[in-house]
Amino acid sequence: MISRKLGLISAALAAVTLSAVTTAQTAFGDAEKAVEYRQKAFSIMRQNFAYLGDMVKGDVAWDQQLFAERAADFAKLATIPWPAFNTQGAQPGAGSDALPEIWDNWDDFQARATQFQSDAAALAEAAAGGDMGASKSAFMAAAKNCKACHDQYKD
Repeated sequence: MISRKLGLISAALAAVTLSAVTTAQTAFGDAEKAVEYRQKAFSIMRQNFAYLGDMVKGDVAWDQQLFAERAADFAKLATIPWPAFNTQGAQPGAGSDALPEIWDNWDDFQARATQFQSDAAALAEAAAGGDMGASKSAFMAAAKNCKACHDQYKD
């Protein structure tokens, strides 16, 4: 049941991502605005994810309800930055940590973005289930994906 839900979620997220990418040109107007948009989106995501990480590491007291709320926010945020990578001239530029490899390996980057969104949705679902072990496991899967993408595509 859960894997079926995750499959449906993954397919829906992929469709949303592809649809958003096709409208990126008109959504941002210029490259600077696109870069700023994606950087701000990632910053907010990082804030949420770092707090979850603090709970997972035990640096902050575990609160399953708060973990679930933050994980749900993170899953919503995980869909936001991707269209801003497809704006003409927004590959890479001043003030951006994005590496040219993103655009050189566009299909791989899009696949990772889709997987990231799936991982974020799985994290939110696990956290909503109320099991600390499942929440931590889903967090670690999402963190692994984050790191792998950063290692390849972020300076």
